[in-house]
Amino acid sequence: MRRRHLLALLPLLPLARAQGGGGAGGDWVKAFGEFLKRVPPASYLVYPTEAKDLLLFDPFILDVRTEEERKKGYIPGSVHIYAGQVPDRLHELPKDKEALILVYCNSGSVSMVVTAYLQALGYKNAKNIAHGFKGWLDAGLEVEGGSQ
Repeated sequence: MRRRHLLALLPLLPLARAQGGGGAGGDWVKAFGEFLKRVPPASYLVYPTEAKDLLLFDPFILDVRTEEERKKGYIPGSVHIYAGQVPDRLHELPKDKEALILVYCNSGSVSMVVTAYLQALGYKNAKNIAHGFKGWLDAGLEVEGGSQ
């Protein structure tokens, strides 16, 4: 993962502050800066064929796409939790912070942010599938659902 991708979110900070993210409850911009400092190196980015090989270890596969995107197909065995719901549904993730978690979205960008969030929470083996579901399809890997 590259910090420049997370930095691309900076233009959204004024909107977040306007929605109450920077009020009396704390300085959202400062918190976001602290989050960026904790972003681990790109060692948690895996390509689709690598992710397929990791299936041998029975990972928790997290699909963070929208419901509409999921209806077009998904990686077999994946659990669907929309990216915006992940913070409120952490209880559905493995309790073991050492568990292997493979995260994907449609292109790999949203899942990159979710994976960084999970890493910041202590999930040491959270991995982002590069290029997301599109990359999975391009690699010719197995999918379920949808009309491929």
